[in-house]
Amino acid sequence: MKKNILLVDDDDKLRYLIASYLEEKQFVVSTCGNSNQVEELINYFIFDLIILDRMLPDGDGIDLINKIKSNSDTPVLMLTALGDVQNRIKGLKIGADDYLSKPFEPEELFLRINSILKYRQNIESKSKFIKFGEYKFDMNTQRLKKENQDLYLTQGEKNLLYALAKKINNEISREILAEENYEITDLRKVDVQITRLRNKIEKNKKFPTYIQTVRGRGYVLKIE
Repeated sequence: MKKNILLVDDDDKLRYLIASYLEEKQFVVSTCGNSNQVEELINYFIFDLIILDRMLPDGDGIDLINKIKSNSDTPVLMLTALGDVQNRIKGLKIGADDYLSKPFEPEELFLRINSILKYRQNIESKSKFIKFGEYKFDMNTQRLKKENQDLYLTQGEKNLLYALAKKINNEISREILAEENYEITDLRKVDVQITRLRNKIEKNKKFPTYIQTVRGRGYVLKIE
């Protein structure tokens, strides 16, 4: 399958040239030029890699990394004209997976992209998976797939599914689920997030197959 890349740069000409080059290399490329567009796109689509310019018209690209990483483990390759050591270190500390200073050769960008994607593939191949029905949940990366297609989960939903997956076929109280999920502050929110998670997984929400309610006690992830 072709890899999906999000390219973020406010330079229209450079964005067009990079996108055209990567499409020739058989990548599927989406593009945008500011932070607001990035936040909207990552809420609705899953990307295999994000190429992110450091300086954007509506903010610092580094600030976006935290938002990206809080919702997914998508790798980020930063592009920037700020090539000094301190800026490179800052970007990597925040969570960038690699760093490329402008100007650069397209082939170097291509090689770095391949290196990141190959490293990610190696990690995933060694991961522990929990399988149920058409779904496969990676316990290491907390990525959920349906027939090899990534499904978007919020960090709260990932935490919830991870807690359930650790205790397959064993009930977990709402209190424990609340303790293990830093986004949940009360028990009612556990129920709300369970409902949202079921909406993404279950075919029949009223009679769930996998995430079942243990009346008066909590929930259980049922796997044959």
